[in-house]
Amino acid sequence: MALALALGTTLGDLSMLRRALFTEFAGIITAMLLSAIIGALVHVDPTVPEVVLRTTIGWGDIAVALASGCAGALAFTTGVSATLIGVMVAVALLPPLVTFGLLLGSGYPVFAIGALSLFFMKLICVNIAGVAMFLVQGIHPLSWWEKNLATKATRIAIVLWIMLLATLFILIMLLKKI
Repeated sequence: MALALALGTTLGDLSMLRRALFTEFAGIITAMLLSAIIGALVHVDPTVPEVVLRTTIGWGDIAVALASGCAGALAFTTGVSATLIGVMVAVALLPPLVTFGLLLGSGYPVFAIGALSLFFMKLICVNIAGVAMFLVQGIHPLSWWEKNLATKATRIAIVLWIMLLATLFILIMLLKKI
């Protein structure tokens, strides 16, 4: 649904944005709850390398998220299977989200916050890249009045996404100093 959010942003389609946000929120909550329950039942060691990789943010993580957003938007506009698009985005977003729930359920809230930060960083990057790719491909509403509205909405959304990304980046840097 991250690409639906990016497409709705690009088109300025408020109905699509609402549905995408609702679906995205429902998926995030479901993944968090299920993984937290599993984490409460099965102890998760936060020092395992696979877990550590999903609790810290590196340039590679950002690159994967940006590439996933671009690839997802490109695949969507070229008619590639919706399943493939979902898999591309899920590869970027699900691992840190599930790690968050597992660590939270196992009683490691500090490590869990790192995983949640990585998830939000990737979510923002996927959406920024998706919007950018849709814009580069010339995706816009058909009518001129919707196009003007969509252009304004897209600009506002991009500024908000970038502000969220900058805020998250600052918070991450501050948390690393603590």
